[in-house]
Amino acid sequence: MKRRWQFAIGLVISLVALVLALVGIDLSEVARALAEADYLWLIPTALGILAYLFARAVRWRLLLGPQVSLSRCFWVTNIGYLVSNVLPFRLGDPARAVVIGRSGEVSTAAALSTVVVERVLDMVMVVLLLAGLAPFIAGAGRAMGAGLIAGGAALAALAVLVTLAFRPEWGRQAVRWALGRVPRLDVERWAGRFDGLFEGLAPLRSGRRGLGLLLWSVVAWFWVVFFYWTLLRAFLPRPPTLAAPFLVCVIGLGMAVPSSPGTVGVFHAVARYALTVPFDVPAGQAVTIAFAAHAFQYLMMCALGLIGLARESISLGWVREQVGR
Repeated sequence: MKRRWQFAIGLVISLVALVLALVGIDLSEVARALAEADYLWLIPTALGILAYLFARAVRWRLLLGPQVSLSRCFWVTNIGYLVSNVLPFRLGDPARAVVIGRSGEVSTAAALSTVVVERVLDMVMVVLLLAGLAPFIAGAGRAMGAGLIAGGAALAALAVLVTLAFRPEWGRQAVRWALGRVPRLDVERWAGRFDGLFEGLAPLRSGRRGLGLLLWSVVAWFWVVFFYWTLLRAFLPRPPTLAAPFLVCVIGLGMAVPSSPGTVGVFHAVARYALTVPFDVPAGQAVTIAFAAHAFQYLMMCALGLIGLARESISLGWVREQVGR
């Protein structure tokens, strides 16, 4: 019942956001933007997505360890995006942990903790980028306010994760204390299932790996900016210099809002107003760019995710069943 309500709320938010994205749009302006676009720029846009996914795979492998191949990290990462794009509740991250853990090279619990570290690093990168842009972009104050809140939470979470990496026994004690409050529960049996979570934090104890994680985080987000800049270039002969990185920031923050699978509606509304408010991009062009960006990465990541499922010899139904347990 709870999940049904969550899905319903996300669907309503997506519908409202989609209306906000389309309100006041002149369809003739959209048609003109599509007709005048330089679609050759979509070639480097596709390369940008591939480079981004590769950088994420390298970073994830640093967390998982050398026992997992880089190729497998790449394809399982794409499976995660496919799951988030087509299934509700944004199950892509737990799906990655389940799929990578099925081979026995890394436990599912340990893989799940690496996914948490990744998400925290992503939020830190978004906030740092937004902090660098805010002084130069009019109207970025509200986004910066949300960024500061998210950044504070991300830094606090990162501090907790690093602490638990060096003192995993503190985490195990806290888990056992919490489980001990539950009546008639086999504490040791359940606590054993959580122990693997702390194994996945071990790479944070290495200064070399920590620097590697930060480096590959920067590389990954560079390629995200590159993706948006080349896509903007396809529709705008001279895109504003800071439009692409600002778009990355506000979309990154906007994805925290509950929505339907694939963040339909929320993505489009956020992208539209991130272009029209601070950069005066015409609404028709902004909406066209928003739909083009979403459709391009959605279709490309879904296709790569399907290849990943084939390489893992599993189905989307199997992943859904395992994650839904």
